[in-house]
Amino acid sequence: MIRLIKPSKKYKKSFIDGRKELQREEKTKKENIRKLEKDFSGFVKQMRGYEKGRNLPKGHVSSSYYWLMNGSTWIGETTIRHKLTKKLLKEGGHIGYGIRPTKRKLGYGKKILALALRKAQKLGFKKVLVTCNDDNIGSRKIIEANGGVLQNVIKRNGKHKRRYWIGPIT
Repeated sequence: MIRLIKPSKKYKKSFIDGRKELQREEKTKKENIRKLEKDFSGFVKQMRGYEKGRNLPKGHVSSSYYWLMNGSTWIGETTIRHKLTKKLLKEGGHIGYGIRPTKRKLGYGKKILALALRKAQKLGFKKVLVTCNDDNIGSRKIIEANGGVLQNVIKRNGKHKRRYWIGPIT
């Protein structure tokens, strides 16, 4: 069964396996997997605290975190930011999501955004901003399939970012 859940210690192995996949595939900041394995309970507690605005890293806003699960397999994650800073208004938006590499191009991206939109509606959002890199055709299709209307394309840090609004959320 495909569903969104709050981060949970119960799925530690699947989550860490997914994060290792992401690190092998992506050229992004490396996460300290050993630290994560050692104190997974602390990590889960931290994620849940961010929802309440506790111990936020500098520049972050309170956010709801969810994992997309298929049975007991961690597929990906989504973040619903409760408000937008000037930076998030340009890039980042209200909702961010990611799918582990071995589960991409299987419809999970479209599903995670659809489920995140339902959660955003329950949080009181009437419309949300979702952004992606201009060259990320997969994300463009996912956002547009979920009702995203392109507002504009901006240049940010040498890359073009597409800014979509989705709403009213029903």
